[in-house]
Amino acid sequence: MAQLNPTVWRTCRVLSHPGRLRLLQEVLRQPERSVSQLAEDLSIGVSDASQQLRRLQSRGLLKRTCRGLEVIYRPIPDPQVPSAKPLLLALQKTLAQRRTNLANLALVAKGLACERRIAIVRLLRNDSFTQAQIDLSVGARRNTVKDHLEILLAGGWVTKSGQIYSLGKMKNPLQRTLFSLL
Repeated sequence: MAQLNPTVWRTCRVLSHPGRLRLLQEVLRQPERSVSQLAEDLSIGVSDASQQLRRLQSRGLLKRTCRGLEVIYRPIPDPQVPSAKPLLLALQKTLAQRRTNLANLALVAKGLACERRIAIVRLLRNDSFTQAQIDLSVGARRNTVKDHLEILLAGGWVTKSGQIYSLGKMKNPLQRTLFSLL
């Protein structure tokens, strides 16, 4: 069986959508509901729910089964995707917390939904830098890096003190797991 290695940034792009996170939260809460039941419970179209669940499945986070005419997605990680199991466990822990804000969680995922932002986080893993130093290191224009740093700040990946950017504190299981996958 061949291993699949979906990129972290593409997985984060899928997870950066609050609607997908809401669907995933519902699948985790009650895994035996059909796509049509989930769509009805969340007041969205069945085709929209199906499309969003397929995107989560494509990252190895859900398993699709059919029961007659019903399609059911279960929180079973794809064994061919090494990152799926730890990521699904982290999502289960994070989404089970009562105060989980899906919009904030989507910002965490959005922080790593781009290869250049991942490069910035990797750079800050070992030291703190000014924006000018980050510009040079990642080989991007100043305004581009500034935009990426704003997204990373919003997602809690970096902090800023004066002109210095540092790695932020990993506040939830999802963030810690994503960081370990870099």
